[in-house]
Amino acid sequence: MATIKDRYAIVGVGESERSKNSGTTPLHLALDAARAALKDAGLEAREIDGVMSYSENDSCTSHQLATYLGARPKYVKDIMGGGSSTEMLIADAIGLIETGQVNTVLIYRAMNGRSGVRMGGGGWDVNMLQGAMDGGSFFIPYGAGGPGQWFGLFATRHMQQAGLTQEHLGHVCVSFYEHAQRNPKAFFYGKPLSMEEYLKTPHLSYPFTKHDFCLESDEANAIIVTSAEKAKDCKSKPVYIMGIEARRTVSHAHYWTNLDEVASDFVAPSLYKKAGVTPQDIQVASIYDCFSWVVLRQLEAYGFATRGEVGDFVASGNLKMGGKLPTNTAGGMLSEGYTHGMNNVLEIVRQIRHDYKGTARQVENCEIGICTGWAGPDIAGAMILRN
Repeated sequence: MATIKDRYAIVGVGESERSKNSGTTPLHLALDAARAALKDAGLEAREIDGVMSYSENDSCTSHQLATYLGARPKYVKDIMGGGSSTEMLIADAIGLIETGQVNTVLIYRAMNGRSGVRMGGGGWDVNMLQGAMDGGSFFIPYGAGGPGQWFGLFATRHMQQAGLTQEHLGHVCVSFYEHAQRNPKAFFYGKPLSMEEYLKTPHLSYPFTKHDFCLESDEANAIIVTSAEKAKDCKSKPVYIMGIEARRTVSHAHYWTNLDEVASDFVAPSLYKKAGVTPQDIQVASIYDCFSWVVLRQLEAYGFATRGEVGDFVASGNLKMGGKLPTNTAGGMLSEGYTHGMNNVLEIVRQIRHDYKGTARQVENCEIGICTGWAGPDIAGAMILRN
């Protein structure tokens, strides 16, 4: 297979206003984000010939967005998906551009995730959820009714095996909240978190406190992908895609024999091979953080710390500015906002472009970064980007 290294780029990113009650529709939020991404790239809507989105039946369609945006795309696509869908759609966009189907693709996620359909509660029909989830009828009636319970089970087992403590989870949260204090658009801007406060907070679902959960927010994010050749004509500085592993799945049946593996374990080797780099070359990261524990498990999977050492890695401040791997520097989904991870993609693009140069928010000398997606222990994706 031909390599795509450095042949495609992200040339525009944008977001809508972030709130707990937007008072408008996902379509309006998507329009705001798309227009911001177009402005960032210096492109007109008519230059977009592909539009893609993902959702959990809580958004507008790509056709609707294109219509109101004033674009006439050759290709539209909407998929059902969550935390690894950004990477998958970027890979799809690359494939479409590679085969001459389109030239420039806009990808977005728009949701009223707080005032509308909430991942952990309101807006879902429980009977529908049991049927929609593989095996849902076997665990939802017994109290495991949301992601906090499901992920808590995996986290508890892994923590016992890897020697992780509640404080190690807390170091992830405290680090990301610290980043949010430099980001006026973050939900928890002006609300720092100390380890003392974290440890005093009661559990919502063991081992998770409210600080270990991602946020719920009403917002939209958008990114624009095109070829490296066309990127030369854009206003923004391109961020080149060195390698991408779009979506790797591990069947539920595999858990019957090995509960310790996650899909990210299988993504990492292929990703680094495609990009031609190692974990030691990565200078900044956006690690999918629906829960604090998920960050720890991915740090292992992507080779930043070994099992048994990942707790010390985060406790030493390596996720903070000045650490070995500044991570989720806008605050991430734990303290900035939540769009199934796309907000983390926007931030790493801005870091690698050095958009924050001259401020305390900029990671110094960062040229190569990793962005990971996680839809669950069984589904993952990731990409490596460069200046």
